[in-house]
Amino acid sequence: MVVHDISKIVLDENFEAKRSVGQESISFRDVSDFLRRHLVRIAICGVIGLALGAFYIFNTAPTFTATVRLVIDPEQGRIASQDASTGTIIIEAAEIASEVEIVKSEAIARAVIEQLDLTNDPEIVGGGVSIRGMIGALFSSGAKNTEDNAADDEYLMRRTMAAFLSRVTVRRVGQSYVLEIGYSSTSPQKAAKTANAIAGAYIRTGMNERSDAARSGAKWLESRLIEVGAQARAAAMTVEEFRAKNDITTVGTTSTLDQQQLSEISSQMLAARAATAAESAKLMTLQQLMSRDTMVASVNDSLDNPQIQKLNEEMRLATAKLDNLKTRYDSGNPAIVAAEADIARLDAALRNEFLRIEQFYKSNVEIAKTREKLLESELANLTAAGAGKNVARVELSEMESRATTYRNMYEGILQQLIGAMQKQSFPLGKARIVTAATAPLGKTWPKPSTIMPFSLMFGLATGLMLSVLRDGLDRRVSSSERLRAELGITSLGHVPMFRSSPRPHQPPIASTMLPLRSVLDMPYSRFSEALRGVKTSVDPAFPANATAVIGVTSVGPGEGKTTIAANLAQLYMNEGASVLLVDADFVGSRLSRVATEDGAGFGMESLRILGIPGQYSRRRSSEAIQHVEEFDGKAVRCVPVLTVDQTRKAAVAHQRYGHLPALKSELELLRQRYKVIIVDMSGFEDSADTRVICTYLDGIVVVLGQSDKMTVERLGEALATFGKSRVALLGVISNRSDGPRRTNIRWDRKQWRKFRK
Repeated sequence: MVVHDISKIVLDENFEAKRSVGQESISFRDVSDFLRRHLVRIAICGVIGLALGAFYIFNTAPTFTATVRLVIDPEQGRIASQDASTGTIIIEAAEIASEVEIVKSEAIARAVIEQLDLTNDPEIVGGGVSIRGMIGALFSSGAKNTEDNAADDEYLMRRTMAAFLSRVTVRRVGQSYVLEIGYSSTSPQKAAKTANAIAGAYIRTGMNERSDAARSGAKWLESRLIEVGAQARAAAMTVEEFRAKNDITTVGTTSTLDQQQLSEISSQMLAARAATAAESAKLMTLQQLMSRDTMVASVNDSLDNPQIQKLNEEMRLATAKLDNLKTRYDSGNPAIVAAEADIARLDAALRNEFLRIEQFYKSNVEIAKTREKLLESELANLTAAGAGKNVARVELSEMESRATTYRNMYEGILQQLIGAMQKQSFPLGKARIVTAATAPLGKTWPKPSTIMPFSLMFGLATGLMLSVLRDGLDRRVSSSERLRAELGITSLGHVPMFRSSPRPHQPPIASTMLPLRSVLDMPYSRFSEALRGVKTSVDPAFPANATAVIGVTSVGPGEGKTTIAANLAQLYMNEGASVLLVDADFVGSRLSRVATEDGAGFGMESLRILGIPGQYSRRRSSEAIQHVEEFDGKAVRCVPVLTVDQTRKAAVAHQRYGHLPALKSELELLRQRYKVIIVDMSGFEDSADTRVICTYLDGIVVVLGQSDKMTVERLGEALATFGKSRVALLGVISNRSDGPRRTNIRWDRKQWRKFRK
């Protein structure tokens, strides 16, 4: 068994958080215990739910639903899109949802009501006798004034439409363009007729809407076409007038005449500059060649000049001849002289030819420069003339753009007008009926297969919620599971109420103390068996051969702690244990009075002091021996009791609270003689003596005389009076509590004797 430290289980400011953390883990056993405790309540609620369901089924008129299917025009495919990942065509749901709402609109409802004259239908106007109708009438009764609106046709129509639309259902079939329209009525034929009427009204409404839209659109487009045509003509006239005013001539569709001339002059100017550069380069190259002593015909023009090519060939032959003569003759030979003269003549001829070419190049350079100057002059004139027209060209561009826009608008409106006129002439419906409605064969509501299981589940859920609510609001400590879950305290057992008549010739004071010897009178009663279970729970808390000093206390007075202490001592005594009962209730001291006045009658006797400090002995008077009763033919052993007076006599005379250290000293001495010492104390909440004495003991047992009224918070606040004192709490005993009963047999002494025989 677990021994708890009171300082660790006392309520503090974090108690709610600790309790919520501790309640997070719910085991299967907790659930099963909860269901077992509240099984009757849940079952009763389930039966009530079934009864309500059966009552609803037998008192509700049967309802039949007829359905008609129609398909929307496949032209609606324009609202489809494609999934980028799978490539699947997806029909947008917004358009279909819009059509669903149109079918359920008041316009369709008004058309069907007028067609079938449903304002005089008692099923719709009267509301019927169903629970649904009664609930609807209950919530709508306050919205109308019967005296003022009874003869109002509009009010009657709106009321009829509200009841009519409550019977209409429209849904989309899968991801298709098919809509399923349903209507519920108490008559199968009326349901089919009304459903078909709704579909027909929807189709006619669509056709009329398209025709009206095309007609109004054509009128608007016609007026708009005239207006835009006038604006287009005015814009075109403004463009032409502006061109004439600013002398802007257009060549083609992209540029004006001035722009084209400026472009051509610029191209010629670039070509003239290139030609001037080329001629100047040729002249410079030729002049560099002419500045040399020997003319070398290596320029490009020499290749194109036959005369230079001829002179170069003759110069090559003459040079070769001179080289040949020099190898054969001396330098003064007439042949060599003649060859050299021939070479000099050819060189002079080449120079003269190059001079002629130089003059030609100079002439070409001058012509190119002159042409370049003329083009520059003409370009400057055109640029100066076009600079004044740039602003006009920008404004002209804007005017042309405006005129083009009006023209495009005119053409677009014209095309739309043609299409609208065609739709007006040939209106087409956007939906058609696929399957017409027929009279249904079976009712759709109420369905016992649906209502009865739902009623049963509703009843069970209600019972479960009531049980959970009761457990949540019930803060009493009568349940051991709640004690363990909320405060972590072990429940040692439930001791039932003891009831017995007083024995004859018993003193008056003892008649109120009969429960003190219930273990001796009825050893196998429910009271005794429960107390033996408490003892069995307490014993494992102490070592086998060690002395156990056990305190018995309660929150307040009158909870039966003295009865529990006396009978618990009798149990230990009759099992052969060396036991001592100590009366530490310095306020009531009931045990001391019983042991002094009629101890033998209750199996008790006062502990006699020998006069030597620390020496005690049992006091056995002849009177006490005569009052000892027999049980099963054997004498009853009396439990020694250390009375309050004996403790007070051991205290120091001048100390007002000297009985506390005296009791502590006596307990230390008595530990050496007795194996079990049971200390009876007063209620600890209002007694500081009890709280101090608890610190002297090995463990305490708290007796709750009214566990069905004691709450967890109340017990926690009472335990908080111990403060930080280290007191070992063995557990809690629920006194005067039936607890889990296992038998109804009541044992008395006569039944016990019969059983022994």
